[in-house]
Formats: sequence, structure tokens, C-alpha cells
Amino acid sequence: MRTRPLQPSSTSAREHQGPWPRGPGRRPNRRLVLVWVVIALLAGACSSADDGGAAGSATPSVPGPAGAASPSTVRPTPGPTAKAALEVYFGTGDGSDCAAVAAYEREVAATADPVRAAFDELVGGPTQEEIDLGAASFFSPASAGTVRSADLRRGLLVVDFDDFRDQLANASSSCGSEQLLAELQATAFQFPQVERVRFEIDGSCDAFMNWLQRECAEFDRSGEVDATATNVRADGSGCTPDGAELPAGRWFGFVETAADGELTFDLACWFTGSAAADAAREDGMESPPPNDYHIRNASDRLRTIPVTATAEVAWLTNPADLSTLETIGYARWVRDRSDRSYQPGVWLTITDGTITAIEEQYVP
Repeated sequence: MRTRPLQPSSTSAREHQGPWPRGPGRRPNRRLVLVWVVIALLAGACSSADDGGAAGSATPSVPGPAGAASPSTVRPTPGPTAKAALEVYFGTGDGSDCAAVAAYEREVAATADPVRAAFDELVGGPTQEEIDLGAASFFSPASAGTVRSADLRRGLLVVDFDDFRDQLANASSSCGSEQLLAELQATAFQFPQVERVRFEIDGSCDAFMNWLQRECAEFDRSGEVDATATNVRADGSGCTPDGAELPAGRWFGFVETAADGELTFDLACWFTGSAAADAAREDGMESPPPNDYHIRNASDRLRTIPVTATAEVAWLTNPADLSTLETIGYARWVRDRSDRSYQPGVWLTITDGTITAIEEQYVP
């Protein structure tokens, strides 16, 4: 049998680092080599699994300091809040004219209701910088936050305050009341959409104005509006028209008779909110009234008013169910309404002395 001579080793036994024993005259066992290769491959696979998978998989995250947010939860820092400018008015402070006021600019959040925000700023009183510039007011930090509401509807702004009379010492004096009302009115009338303004304490105009030694009143841009009669505070166009004919507007009342081309109308007063509370109290009824409305019908005067041929009526098939409201023609309404045992009040829209639309009033 032929034998192959051993090849000399270039590495001495002392220097050998392989997995099998080696020495002069020895050759590696190939089976043993194969076993060690398999073990090495398995070890590498396990190591790859422990490190998160093979190459091309997501790089493992490195934990940050304890409590630090992960990159996916970091939120951008919001920019500065947008601001809007408005004015508040305070007395001039020199005492020569009780009603003299001056404007001071304030900044509020752009998302705020500007009318409400202006009064919130006003009742907090002037800042030290404004005082140094000559501002004077009965309002101060002690009266801050006392605005309950600022409701603007159809040009009438009603500003209702918490009872701040104890915080506004001497504001009810003759000169003090002039200054207070001047500050309030000037702050209100900076807004062009405000045509009239009324001030209340806990929902009562009388409580506010009686504190200032006056009767309940509304104010327009020219001065005081006589509002001692609660009727002028009725909803719609009111219930105290000048003259026999109803001018253009929206009027509440009751239909006495309805016929082709005309109806007979009994004008009444429909009150809501603080006006309803005041009217109900004056009429000896529960105040504030249930469901926030009060009807006053002290006059027996009737008016016959023409109706346009195209007039439509929003009527309640069942007056006790608001979901039955539908719009029909006037002629059908005249015919069908007679079948109902109860007739609700109505709102008439009048243009040039003629009824152009009718809407029945639902009451709970």
C-alpha cells in the first residue's frame, strides 16, 4: 500500500491554536473537525438571534436615562399662543369729570370671545403700569373673575355680574356711578356689533341699577335708553310698538281669527332670560319662571293684518310635540288649524305692513 509522506508543519505544537490536538506525526481527525464546525455554526446562529436577528433587521434601541421619553413619544414644543388686541376703559383719575375715561390696550388669546374677554379684563382693574399712566377705577384684583356672562343677541349686549357690590366700595355714589357706567359702556361700545347694552347682577337689571340709585335701563351709543318698563325687554321686536300698525319686524302674540288674505292678531310680550324673571316677579308669578319663558298679555287690543298669498307657516301638527313642526302654505294652515283644540302663540314676520311668514311657538 502506498503512503503519502507527512507534510512538514509550519506551526509548532506550542504555537498551534486549533481545536484538535496536533503534534509530530499526527493529522487531524476529519470527523472531529466536522463536529467543531457544526458547533461553531450553531453558536453563531444563537448569537444572531440574541442580537435581534440577521443582518438587515431593525437596529435595537439603546436605552436612555431612566425616565427619558422614547423618540416615538416626544412632542414638539408648542409655539407662542396667538394673541388679539382689545381695549378696556378706566377713569382718568383727575376727578374733574366723573364720566371721563381713557382706553388701555390689552392682549388676550386670539381664540377668546373678545366681548367677554374685554369685560374679564376690565373687572380685574388697571395694572400698576396703567395706574402710573393715570388710570383709576373701582375695579381691582378683588373684583376679578366676577363676569357671569356677556350675551350679545340682535345688537343687545347683556353683561351679567356676580354680586360684586362689596368689592366696589363707593361706586354707588353720584360721581362713582357715573364713572363706573362710563367705563362699562365705553368697553362695550368699542365693538361695532353692540348697539345697546344692559348690565345685571345675578341676572337682575333692577339689582344692578338700583345699587347705583337708578332704575333698570339699557344704554345705546347716545346715552341712556328708558327701560323702566320691562315690556321693552321682550324678545323679537318687543310688544310696545308706536302707533296702531305693527312696523316691520318679528312680533309675538295670538291669532284670534284667520281667513283668506288676513288674520286678527292679539299682540303679547314673550320674555326669556332675566327679562322673563323680572316680568314674572312683577306679575306675581314664580320667578325665575319654569322653562325660562314668561308671557304677558295685558292688552285686549286686536289688529287685523293682511297676509301675502305666498306666506308660509311653520306649524305644529301636535303643539305638544316639537318634532311635528313642518312648513305648509297659509291657506292649508287656515283650514287645518281649526281641528286643534289648543292654539299656540305665533311669531309674525311683517314687511311693509303685511305678514310674510308665520311661526308657531312651541312651549314645553
